[in-house]
Amino acid sequence: CSHVHGYYRRKRARVMITIMIDDPFALLPPGRLKAFQVETGTHVFRNGEAGTAMLRVDAGRLALVRVTEDGHRVTIAQAGPGETLAEASIFADAYHCDCVAHSPARGVQVAGTVIRDHLRHDADFAEAFVARLALQVREERLRTQIMSIRAARERTFAALTCFGQPDTVTALAASIGLTQEACSRALADLLSEGRITRIARGRYAVS
Repeated sequence: CSHVHGYYRRKRARVMITIMIDDPFALLPPGRLKAFQVETGTHVFRNGEAGTAMLRVDAGRLALVRVTEDGHRVTIAQAGPGETLAEASIFADAYHCDCVAHSPARGVQVAGTVIRDHLRHDADFAEAFVARLALQVREERLRTQIMSIRAARERTFAALTCFGQPDTVTALAASIGLTQEACSRALADLLSEGRITRIARGRYAVS
């Protein structure tokens, strides 16, 4: 098991370095960024709304939700601090799903027209933007690997090792497909084993 944990620690180091380097939003004029702030359960946008934009989450957690024909709500993507969402919308005329806050959240949104314009005429932005998308593909593949771990305790430990805990326990649980109760029990077990440390109320880090 130790070689698996070492693999995840190396992955986390590479991911964190790349996040520091690639920030396409920092290359845009401030006037092109529109701030948003929402409470838990509220929408940033709804299915069918026009004037699409890509989002960067600075705090909290957002989810893209689609309602199936039989009325079931399916979460198709999530994003926490430092991550982006609704990338595909920059080439769409209208949103094809809802964006709902899983916790109080804030961030910025950039209109698809702005991003397309900078992709065409700003080489530095284009390179940083593609690098960001590549990073997120790697992160999602890693998250998929983590979610394939059956034991809740080991899945939680792998997630903390790779991504840390950027938000609440509830957000951590949702990001790796666990209930809040299962994640809380896993954290309690890991804490008692000395594998993680409580750094603040409801906040944990790998020892």
